[in-house]
Amino acid sequence: MSRMTPNILDKVPAHVPPSLVVKENPWHSGTAPPHDWLRQVAGDSGFRYSPYNPLPQDHDDGCWIAVGAKEMRAVLIDNRNFISKGSTGVGKLIGEDLVLAPLESDAPDHQRLRSVVQPFFQPKVVKARQERIRALAMELIGEISRHDRCEFIREFAIKLPTQIFLEIMGLPVADLPQFLEWEDTAMGRNGPDDLAETWTKIRTYLDEAIEMRRQTPRDDLLSEVVRGTEAMGRAPKAEALGMAMILFAAGLDTVVTALGWHFKHLAEHPDDQERLRRDPALIPAAVDEMLRAFSFTTLTRTAVRDIDVCGVSIKAGDRVVCPSTLGSRDSHDYINPDRVDFDRGSLRHLAFGFGQHICIGMHLARLELVTAIECWLATMPQFRMPDGYQPPWHGGISFGLDALELQW
Repeated sequence: MSRMTPNILDKVPAHVPPSLVVKENPWHSGTAPPHDWLRQVAGDSGFRYSPYNPLPQDHDDGCWIAVGAKEMRAVLIDNRNFISKGSTGVGKLIGEDLVLAPLESDAPDHQRLRSVVQPFFQPKVVKARQERIRALAMELIGEISRHDRCEFIREFAIKLPTQIFLEIMGLPVADLPQFLEWEDTAMGRNGPDDLAETWTKIRTYLDEAIEMRRQTPRDDLLSEVVRGTEAMGRAPKAEALGMAMILFAAGLDTVVTALGWHFKHLAEHPDDQERLRRDPALIPAAVDEMLRAFSFTTLTRTAVRDIDVCGVSIKAGDRVVCPSTLGSRDSHDYINPDRVDFDRGSLRHLAFGFGQHICIGMHLARLELVTAIECWLATMPQFRMPDGYQPPWHGGISFGLDALELQW
């Protein structure tokens, strides 16, 4: 664990009560699983203040942590007092006035830009991709089933959702190894040193791909981003680039991460695994419960004016982060929140965010997760982790597994 030094304590603003300061780095957990560590050091409700930021490029800039679901929803729905602009820090990092929309856009631009990509992620459109997702899942499982073990992240979790995403986006699957290398650095998993250079490479690659779509449009999401932003006539080049960059980052990370946590749980809990084998109709509810229990993303907002929220005075310019894992394990919202219970019923978890910025790809993510589990349980024997094995994980802006060894 990383304890605070006097120099870091000196960075805590004067308006932050000392009692609210988190004493350890909440984003990097050492030996404890990141979900458990964050909850252990941040608590269960209210607001806390950390001298550390989950964004790797802003690591030493402090931030408020909205700990409870109530506090998180209050921040995420308040678009007047808390803005999304600059929440990824990418524009500042590469020295450009670039908005990674719709994630970083605010009203009235947010809904305008979201409408460009929304049609690609409507439930009916997503449902039409189910057979392609199932076919790819079965192809990957067919290769894995020739052996009695696999490294799940590399051999399945990365390949399924990223290939589907690249097909939707219209980017070449052959470039996936390069994309994944960039993604690891861009998400801060390789340290802060090459962040700016890597995001600049992503920017250059996507800028060239966008220009190709301007010259020769195709039937893909990237072409629609180009068409939609040009039709609006505001700042089409910058808006198309910003949208492409956030789609790229999210499309290569989110479902990969969720698959890792879900299959780790099933590998550790053979009773849950066997129950889903006997009753596949329960899989959608199980996926939603595991999304709740293993929420992994952190959203960032900036206060634009002094405001009191849930009894805490937040000043203009303060960063507020909303870790979905805390909101989704709030004991005020859930009985035994750390327990995975497939019978919870209707859920109001925060795995996909909350308010106007709720994840645009959530229907696709759910479908991929449900389909992956259906295919595995219908095809593969009961699987587990090797005795004594502890999968490596990472913290930061997104909590994920670096590897997951399974055997059967």
